[in-house]
Amino acid sequence: MMNTIIDTLADQYYCVMDQFLPADLLQALRAYALAQQQHGQMHQAGTSQSAVKNLKLRTDQIAWLAADDPHPAIQQYLALMAKVQLAVNRHLMMGLDSFETHFAIYPAGATGYATHIDQFHQHREQAAPGARTLTSIIYLNDAWPEEAGGELRLYLDEHAQTPPQHARHIDISPQTGRLVLFLSARFWHEVLPTHLPRVSVTGWFKSR
Repeated sequence: MMNTIIDTLADQYYCVMDQFLPADLLQALRAYALAQQQHGQMHQAGTSQSAVKNLKLRTDQIAWLAADDPHPAIQQYLALMAKVQLAVNRHLMMGLDSFETHFAIYPAGATGYATHIDQFHQHREQAAPGARTLTSIIYLNDAWPEEAGGELRLYLDEHAQTPPQHARHIDISPQTGRLVLFLSARFWHEVLPTHLPRVSVTGWFKSR
């Protein structure tokens, strides 16, 4: 599994891997995310460094996860992501130093998340200290029908500013247990409208 991640990232700077999580861990994370939503522990996500809430740009609710959260599923998830970080550093020398992560839920009928990039400033040669360097998304949905929408649209070429919708891209369906990794400063992306509640756990490996 790790070899596939490393080889794919080295080749195309992004990776899509199905069945990344064991079924029991996936279900435990999903149940925990939905319980946080039910108990009012999620909040409307914002955009930009000031976290401004704008439902025209972004419609998900999020709950940040703490490294010392004692929930067994969170500790399993964090341990798995630590293995990804170790493998990427060892083989691709990316200098990843820390990991931040949150649950994200788009309610049914949500318009998604407008085209954006995960580094506020793009560093072409080397990421600035503490910058988001590698983005991780794991989908925690039940069986996801094609007509439900909610795809991640990943623009494949580098763009100095927001790419037009006809620019070369792939649409990645939020299938159960699917992992998506991509270089944070390279890939513009968006979340398309969803017709079912869309649950994921999203994270960013940050540079030293």
